[in-house]
Amino acid sequence: MSTSYKCILLLTFFVQTVANAQNTPVVIELFTSQGCSSYPPADELLEKIKDDYGDDVITLSYHVDYWDYIGWKDPFASKQFTQKQYTYVEKFKSRSVYTPQAVINGRSHYTGSDKAAIYRVLNSSPKTTVPVHLAITNTQKEDNTVTIGYKFLESNAGNELTFVIAIDEKITEVKRGENRNKTLKNTHIVVAEQTMRSQEPTGQVVLKLPMWIQDNDQLSVVAYVTKPNVGIIDAVTNRL
Repeated sequence: MSTSYKCILLLTFFVQTVANAQNTPVVIELFTSQGCSSYPPADELLEKIKDDYGDDVITLSYHVDYWDYIGWKDPFASKQFTQKQYTYVEKFKSRSVYTPQAVINGRSHYTGSDKAAIYRVLNSSPKTTVPVHLAITNTQKEDNTVTIGYKFLESNAGNELTFVIAIDEKITEVKRGENRNKTLKNTHIVVAEQTMRSQEPTGQVVLKLPMWIQDNDQLSVVAYVTKPNVGIIDAVTNRL
């Protein structure tokens, strides 16, 4: 696979709800980096979408590490998140990776700078699907680990189950790189993630938090189900 790094705005949006009384939230996964000068407008738009759509949208910001070499090491970046982005490169048959890039429900993408187009998609008639009725039953934080209990009301055979922990907001003074001398606000920052396959109706998973997490950080737990070759079919979030 040919690879090149381009710092452009590429934002992906897809609207998905379920054909029952409770809608499944749209999941927006934004791949970004503090080292990319094009990142701030995309992050601001992501925050505005969350403000406008509330619980109908789950927003997650994944910081990748391949821009660290140009002068600023993103404190939230991870090779794990870079690899996650590459799985989407393969799925979408893209020729390169981009930041900022957002993937919506693992299915499609749009240019993030075009607010009119994005909101037109979010407000359009939704496609329906049959969810597995995933629920987070309990969460427990102890030191730097979080234990998450979950259950399904429908069969989840053959699907992937992903658990995420995200911080609501962090402020960073960037000293070097393309955003040098700027104070940046990042929102919905993913700090831990684990993907697994589970066919059992109930279970639990333990995630490890980075040591820099502070007691006053506002954390959320997100769980979503991905159907292979389709995308995200169910999602839920709770405050930690």
